[in-house]
Amino acid sequence: MIRIRPAKPSDIMGIQEIERSYYEGFSCPDSIMESWISTGRFLLTEESGKILGFMFFEYVNKAEALPFIHKPLGNSRGKYCYISEVGTSGRPGVLEGLMESVIRKSKGNGCNVVIWLTGSKSRHDRIESDFLLKESFMKISNVRHWEAYPGHFVHDHHIWMKKIS
Repeated sequence: MIRIRPAKPSDIMGIQEIERSYYEGFSCPDSIMESWISTGRFLLTEESGKILGFMFFEYVNKAEALPFIHKPLGNSRGKYCYISEVGTSGRPGVLEGLMESVIRKSKGNGCNVVIWLTGSKSRHDRIESDFLLKESFMKISNVRHWEAYPGHFVHDHHIWMKKIS
């Protein structure tokens, strides 16, 4: 049975395995992952104990691009739900299920818009762009100098938005 639940510190190795595959070799440091998990806003999908995908989200009051590797903001409410990181094993429906859960939680915390940042060059960017178009997100702005991780800046990312009702 497939279920969505909050991630636990004991899930970090499984999450990083998905990350390395999804992000072409990259995975977040354990300390960052632990801080994200501690917020209760890091969800994962699993089946029979195997992680199929994950989504970390935060609440913000401004539509802007956050550095990818960052400490959680700590906001328990906000106008926007910012999707900070995702990863999927490629199984159909994983991102859709996670997004439904995030939207349900976010509506209860005062959010009326989901924002997502993605690029266009990498395989994961194309997966996300296709998902965002299918989910009726709108591309709203180009981020020309985004810190993907400390000291590494990229220039091909966009902020996407979707109003939630």
